Amino acid sequence: MIMQHLLEKKLFPYVIKPGRYTGGERGLVKKSPAGRLSMALGYPDMYEIGMSYAGIQILYNIINNDDRFLCERFFAPDRDAEKILRDENIPLFTLESYRPLGEFDIIGFTLSYEMVYTNMLNILDLAGIPLQSKDRTDNSPLIIAGGPVINNPEPASDFVDLFYLGDAEENIIKILEIVKDSKELPRAEKLKRLVQEVPSVYVPEFYDPKTLKPKNGFTPKSVKSARLKSLKPEYYPGNNLIPFIETIHDRLSVEIMRGCPRACRFCQATSIYRPVRLRPKEEIMEQVYDQLEKTGYDEVSLLSLSSSDYPDIVPLMAQLSLQLQKKQVALSLPSLRPGTFTQELADAVKLCRKTGLTFAPEAGTERLRAVIRKDITDQQLYDTIELVFKNGWNLVKLYFMIGLPTETDEDIEGIVEMIRRVNLIGKNAKGKKIINITISPFSPKSHTPFQWDMQPSPEYIKEKGEYLRRAVKSPFVNIKLRDPNLSFLEGVIGRGGREMGAVIQTAFEMGARFDGWGEQFNFGLWNEAFDKNNIDPRQYLNGRSFSENLPWAPIVLHVTTDQLIKERKRASITLKEADIKSKKPDESVSESTFEGGFGRSPKKAFGRTGLAPVTGNVRIRWGRKGLSRFMSHRDNLRVFERAIRRSEMPIAFTQGFHPHMKMSFSPPLSIGYTSESEYLDLILDRPFHPDMGARLKEELPDDFFIVSTGMILNTKVSLSGKLNRVEYQVKVEPDDNIQSKIDIFMAQEKVEISRTSKGIERIIDIRPAIYKMSYEMKNVDNAETGIIIMELGIGTGGYAKPPEVIEMANIMDKHDIPALEFLRKEMFFVDDAGNRLTPMEF
Repeated sequence: MIMQHLLEKKLFPYVIKPGRYTGGERGLVKKSPAGRLSMALGYPDMYEIGMSYAGIQILYNIINNDDRFLCERFFAPDRDAEKILRDENIPLFTLESYRPLGEFDIIGFTLSYEMVYTNMLNILDLAGIPLQSKDRTDNSPLIIAGGPVINNPEPASDFVDLFYLGDAEENIIKILEIVKDSKELPRAEKLKRLVQEVPSVYVPEFYDPKTLKPKNGFTPKSVKSARLKSLKPEYYPGNNLIPFIETIHDRLSVEIMRGCPRACRFCQATSIYRPVRLRPKEEIMEQVYDQLEKTGYDEVSLLSLSSSDYPDIVPLMAQLSLQLQKKQVALSLPSLRPGTFTQELADAVKLCRKTGLTFAPEAGTERLRAVIRKDITDQQLYDTIELVFKNGWNLVKLYFMIGLPTETDEDIEGIVEMIRRVNLIGKNAKGKKIINITISPFSPKSHTPFQWDMQPSPEYIKEKGEYLRRAVKSPFVNIKLRDPNLSFLEGVIGRGGREMGAVIQTAFEMGARFDGWGEQFNFGLWNEAFDKNNIDPRQYLNGRSFSENLPWAPIVLHVTTDQLIKERKRASITLKEADIKSKKPDESVSESTFEGGFGRSPKKAFGRTGLAPVTGNVRIRWGRKGLSRFMSHRDNLRVFERAIRRSEMPIAFTQGFHPHMKMSFSPPLSIGYTSESEYLDLILDRPFHPDMGARLKEELPDDFFIVSTGMILNTKVSLSGKLNRVEYQVKVEPDDNIQSKIDIFMAQEKVEISRTSKGIERIIDIRPAIYKMSYEMKNVDNAETGIIIMELGIGTGGYAKPPEVIEMANIMDKHDIPALEFLRKEMFFVDDAGNRLTPMEF
C-alpha cells in the first residue's frame, strides 16, 4: 500500500496516460508472493502494444494457473513516466501489486522486434538491475527472453542470462520448477541445470563469443527451437485480461492455426513457426463464444499467418458470422492471400460488420514473385480486388516490398501498374473505394533462404519509394513508405553478432528509446553509437557466402542450414528458367459471378426497425472511485460498452455499416476525478427492467458503481446541454488558513485566467461561474481531513475548473494540485427561479 500511495501522489496524476500504469484490469490475477516463485513478464514497448500481443496473455494464463508460481506484468514506461520515476527515485514496478521488478525471482521479456532492445535496457536500469549479465550477483533476478527476434540471440546476449527458443507453452512451467528447486544455488548453477534439463535453452555465457562454440562439456553445440505438436485448448486463457485503455489491437484475438503452408523465401515467420498446426473448428468457435461473453469485445480477429489457408475457413466464418451478426460483433481476418478470397468467404465475412481487408502481393511482377515463392498471378489479385469491391468493401490495403533479391526497374514499374489497375477497378465499382499501400524495404532475416543476400541501402529504398509516390497520384490511393533508415538499422542489428550489444548500450545511454516509433527514432544518434564503437554499419549490407559462420549458427529451427541453402539455390534456378506458372483465375471470382453489376450486395438487416419504445429508455446514475479516477472519458465509454455486452442488456444500435450503441453520457469527467454523479442514457430494444441494471452492475469493474436507475420519457433533452451546475469536493491537508483564503477569493469581482484553445490564448473571467465555495473538516478513514466544497458552472453558459479555482485562491502550489483527490458530488440544472433539478428529476 505504501508503493501504491506513492504512485497515486507522484506518478499517476502527472503522466499523459495513467491507465498504462495503474493495472486493475478485468482478468487480472493477484497472489501473495509468500512461498511462491515469482516471475515478472514484460513486453519492452508501450502498454498499448504489449497488451495486444497474444503470447503475453497465454503465458500469463499458464503460469498463474499453477499455484506454485505467480506472474505479474510490466511494460516500457513512456518518456514522461520515465522522467518522474528517475526524479522521484521510484523503481519500475508491476501492474498487479506495484512490487519493484528487482524483488522478483525471474524477469521475462518477450522480444518481437530488434528496435525494442533499448527499451529493454531502460526497464532494467529503472529497476536497478545491472544491464550486463556479467555484472549481476546471485541475488539478482534471472533475466530470460523469448519471442521471434531472439532466433538471433547474439545482439542481446550481453544483457540476457537465458534465451528460450520456440513455443513456450509446454516448457515454461518446467523452467520455473527448475529455478524454484535451485533457488538457493548460485546463479551459474541454476543456468547449468536449465541448459542440461531444457533442450531449447540458450545461455550466452556458456559459448565463446567469437567461435560460438561451447565453453564446457554440458552445453550443446546447437539449440533446437521447441515446437508444440498440437495447440491444446488449455493453453488459451479462460479469462482474458481486458485493458481499460485502448490498445493497438482492441479486440478479441483467437488463434486458428500456427505456421504457414506457403514458405515464402523472405519470411522469417514461416521458419519460426513451422510446421503448420491447426486447431479444430469446434474448439475455435467455443473459444470465441465463451470469450465474447466474458470480455464484451465488439470485434473478433482470427489469428494466423495466412487465415484464408485454414482448411475450414469458409464454414468457420459462415457459422461464426451467423451468430456474431446477432450481437453486432465484427469478424475480421488478418492479411489474406489473393486468389483464396472466394465468393463463399466474402458471403460469410460480410454478414458481420465490415472491417478493411488486407492483401500482400509483395512484388510487382510474376517473375519476382516466383523468385520469392509468392506464387500468385497478377490476374488473381485483380479478380480478388474486383470481388472485394463488388461485395461492398470500400477499403483495401496492399503490402509490397522493395529491394528484394534480383529486383529490377521492371519490378518497380510492375508495382506502379498493379496499383493503377487496382485503383481503376475501384473507380469502376459503385461508391468511393480507398486503396492504402504500404511499401516496406526488404531486410534479409535469419533462418530464411535469403539470409545470405545483400540488404538494399537506405538511399536505394528512398529513391524507389519516392518514385512510386510520384508515379501513382490519385486521391483514392495512399502510399506509405516505411522509414528506410529505420529498416536499415533493423537489418544491421538483426544480422549482427555479439558486438551489437555495445552499440545498443551506447545508444541507450545516449537517450535512444522507442526506436520503432517514427517520431522518436533518431538515426543520427545511432550512427554516433556505431562510431563510438568503431563499427561500420554499412558492412552489414553486404551479401554473405554459404560457408560463413553466421551469428545465429548455434540456433536450429525446423529447417536446417543445408535445406535453406538448397532453397536459396532453387530461387536462382527459378530466376534462370523463368518458371512462372500461369494459373487460370478462380471461377468463383470470374466475370460470371458479377451478374447484376458492381456495387454492394443487399445489406443484411438485423431485425430492427424504427426507434425503440419510449419505455425502453433508461437513465443510469453511476460513479467511480479508487484508481479508476485515472481513466479518461473514452476509457469510461469502453468500460460501459463492454459491460453492457457482457450483461446482455438489449441495447439498440444505430444503422449503417458501423453500428454503434445508442447511448449518451453527461459531460466528460476529467482524469484524476472520482464521482458519485455521472449519468448515462441508454435506448433499449425493449422495456427496461430492474434486473437489467443489476446484471450491468455485476459486470462493471470493482471501482465502478451504480447509484440508481430510472426510465426517462423525453430523450430529446441532452444531458450535456441541460446541466449548468456541478458540486465538487476536494480533499486537502488540514489548514486553518484555507477558509480565510476562500473568503478573500470570493470577495473578488473578477477572477481572470488564461486559456488556450486551438493555439489561441484568451483571457477569461471565471468569477461568474463560481457560485459557492467553503471549507470544512471531516473524518475520512479515521483521520481528520480538510474538504473544500465548490459549486461551479458547467456547460455553454460559462464554466470553471476546480484546479483553476484552487490555484487562483492561492490555496496550493500549482504543481501539487494534480495530486489532489477531486470528487464530483452532484450535477444539476438550476432555472431562473433557483429551482434545482438533478438529471434523475428532469
